[in-house]
Amino acid sequence: MSENIYIRRWSEDDWEVFKAMRLEAVKDHSNVFLDNIDMASQYDDGYWIDTVGDSYNAAIFGLYGGNNVIGLAGVFRYRESKKDSVVFGMSYIRKNYRGRGLSSLLYKARIDWASSQNGIKLIIASHREGNKESRASIIKHGFKLIKMEEKTYGDGTSDVSYMYGLKI
Repeated sequence: MSENIYIRRWSEDDWEVFKAMRLEAVKDHSNVFLDNIDMASQYDDGYWIDTVGDSYNAAIFGLYGGNNVIGLAGVFRYRESKKDSVVFGMSYIRKNYRGRGLSSLLYKARIDWASSQNGIKLIIASHREGNKESRASIIKHGFKLIKMEEKTYGDGTSDVSYMYGLKI
């Protein structure tokens, strides 16, 4: 019997599971996230509630295998251009579930959400130099490279970040 894999958009009622998954992600992978466990663990409960409950500026999705949360991903109105752009972030799938194409479910959910928002014309996704898996997923979903820039990651190292855009 195969495991039932599905996506569910989280609401503020899901803030504790969102917090737990995000802390797990940044703890285990601060080399690919801009956040790290020291910073993220200091956010108060209001931060987690507000982030997951902000239905205008963001959508956070949980990836489930049966009753277990196995991943998450978010889409956020882009700080520099909230009127017409969104950015993908917080993409994380637990190690035992990687390599199964499950990131496509998270991409679809976020692209669908962005497409349903009035005025959104561009979706932005990025990855750190050397993150071949993220690069492959981004390109697979139709994104085109728009720029490269230096970023400092949660582990304190700096590297090139590749930024891609998808017009909708």
